[in-house]
Amino acid sequence: MTKRSIPVTIILIFVTLGLYGIYWYCSFQSELKKGTGEGFSAVPHLLVTFVSFGIYGLYWTYVAGARLKKMGAPEDKGAIYLILSFIGLGVVAVAMMQSVANEIADSGAAASVGSEEAA
Repeated sequence: MTKRSIPVTIILIFVTLGLYGIYWYCSFQSELKKGTGEGFSAVPHLLVTFVSFGIYGLYWTYVAGARLKKMGAPEDKGAIYLILSFIGLGVVAVAMMQSVANEIADSGAAASVGSEEAA
């Protein structure tokens, strides 16, 4: 997972009037697909979201919790992401998902550093 600054991500979403949010959404899904092999790649993912008028996007926020757990997150917070997105606090869900991704990236970096030192 790519480590991103959560405050910068939130600021960019607001400053770009959501365009960075679309970029983040596609990038994050690509990373989840690479890590789990599940779901669409970036462009089809975005198209399905638009064609379904955002319903697939809500479903994705729920499923993203399970995919993050498969990649090393301590727990599946998909229901929390879904509720936040459903009530209009999607940016909070983005921050929470990115926080988990950052933890996964840190643990992956720590594991690879530890294996290099052992060799």
